[in-house]
Amino acid sequence: MWTFSIRDHVGWMLLLLAALLTAGCVMPSMGPPPPRADVLVPDARFGGSAADVLGHPDLAPKVRALFGADWEAAATARGGTAVRAGEFFGKAAPPRRLGIDGRQYVAVMGCAPAVCRTHRGLLLIQADGEQLRARLDEAGYTHYYAFGLGAVVDPPTRALLDAAWTALGGGG
Repeated sequence: MWTFSIRDHVGWMLLLLAALLTAGCVMPSMGPPPPRADVLVPDARFGGSAADVLGHPDLAPKVRALFGADWEAAATARGGTAVRAGEFFGKAAPPRRLGIDGRQYVAVMGCAPAVCRTHRGLLLIQADGEQLRARLDEAGYTHYYAFGLGAVVDPPTRALLDAAWTALGGGG
């Protein structure tokens, strides 16, 4: 016959508590570390201004496909932006060239003129124009986009965009 004293219960409870606390302290990885992003000399292959890049004949349809319904209209009901994506580039810096993990990109950084402090955007175009990615920061919420053959929004894509964002002075 088994008999338990209070001391036995306290020991088991402490052991269980220690196991739970240890398990609770293990944090899952938030994804890959951000790649190194270097700002290089300016590149005008798609134009000398953000408007030129967004309207470039080879890129304009891809930019619209990248953002989908968010390009022309706010789409908060389905998880999209409250401001149309095109407005995030209403006031933009000239295109910049970036080197990230051995690849070349053309980047356009901009903001929505009426709410420039809280609504900022980054369009990142692979130098051959085939892969486009974007990050839109909307008053504390970040939207990520990817377009091109095999392009997905996954942790490496977010890390790539975040590294470009930081290199261009967009913050963290």
